[in-house]
Formats: sequence, C-alpha cells, structure tokens
Amino acid sequence: MHVLFTVLLMILSGLQGCKARSDSAANLASTGGKGATCNYSIYPPKACAEGLNCVTQPGLYGGDGTCQPAGGDVGAECNYSVFPHKECQEGLTCVTPPGVFGASGKCQDTGAKEGGVCNYSIHPAKTCQRGLECATPPGVFGADGRCKKPSAPANNPSAAGDIGAECNYSIYPPKACKDGLECATPPGIYGASGKCQRSSSGGDVGSECNYSVYPQKTCKNGLVCQTPKGLFGASGKCARN
Repeated sequence: MHVLFTVLLMILSGLQGCKARSDSAANLASTGGKGATCNYSIYPPKACAEGLNCVTQPGLYGGDGTCQPAGGDVGAECNYSVFPHKECQEGLTCVTPPGVFGASGKCQDTGAKEGGVCNYSIHPAKTCQRGLECATPPGVFGADGRCKKPSAPANNPSAAGDIGAECNYSIYPPKACKDGLECATPPGIYGASGKCQRSSSGGDVGSECNYSVYPQKTCKNGLVCQTPKGLFGASGKCARN
C-alpha cells in the first residue's frame, strides 16, 4: 500500500512538472516555433519556444500537440485583473478604458512602426511592433534604437547564435542561442545583451536528476537523465549518453 501511494505521488509530481515546463520552455534543450509538434510527457520533451503554448487534444493525455501563441491576438478581449488572466499574445498590449479599474480591454499592437524609436533596456520599454526588431548602436548599452525588419525569421534555427554570438531574450524577436547553449548576460543589468555559451548548470555524472519536477534537476550538456523504466516522474542519475 505504501509503495502504491509513493508511485501515485510521483505520477502527480510528473503531471505538475509538465505544466511547469510549459512555462519555462526556453530553458529546455530543444524548442519549437509556431506550428511545431510538442509533447511534454516524453523525455527528452518536444518543447515550444518562449511565448508559445503546447495545445493538445482534450482528453488525450500523453499525445502530441502543436505550438501556438499564448494569449489573444489583436482585437481579442483581455483582462489581467481577473484570475485566470485573459492574456494577450507576446508583443501585444491590453488597452483598457481609462479610469475604469478592472475593466476588460482589447489586445493591441502599440509598438513603434518601422523606423520608430525603441529601447528595451528601460522601464516601461519602448517596444517595436510585432515582426520588427530594435537595432541599437553597437557597443552603446542602453541607447535608443530604431525598429526595423529582422534580418532572419525569429523561428529560423539557422538564425540562432553559436558560442560567442550575441544573444538577447528580452527583445522581440529574440536573438536566440543554438540548442544546448545558454545566454550569459551581465548580472543585475536587465535587458542587456549577452553571449551564447555552453550551459554551466546541471549535475555531473552520478548526480540526481528529474525533469518532471519544478524547478527541474537537470544534467550538464552531453549527459542524459537515466530514470527507472516504466516509472514516470521518478528521479534518475545523470549519465553519459
């Protein structure tokens, strides 16, 4: 009876871990763009890029889904004062009636048009419209930039940076790193660009690992988490592939 109860707890932990991973997909090794196949119930997971949710068929646990933007599109109703929030898609703003606290609004793209002024290092940020990126003067941190069309599609894997390339996940579209790399930014400087480098986090060979809990107990790059077969949600040990 005690063993059965323990197994049930681990399964519940795994289910909660799946939801947690949908909120931190950017930290996973492989992320898919809009329309890509996703599945958080397998290992390694087929994750969605930041700002996307994995939409699966209702009532079919463990099945593949599709990466879709989280929140409403332009013109959709939004309200951040209710729970759960009625959110807007990334890059859109919820425009509500002035002076009416708690009222619902509409999702709008309030960013600057092509050629407009932008600055993501200040608060509130001067954003660009969706599909545009903020081009700033090289080497001048915190300076205003101009909105322009991106030089490469945001979800094109070939556009992701290799080791040493500039990266920034606080702008739109983000300057991403290739799979397996992380963006190392200056500590304490919000919105600053960083450099792509190999992940410094994760356990070494023999360390405990568990990708179904939150926060995850990960392994270093090049290692895999070997878990007991047939026991979903159980912890394992980091080992060489």
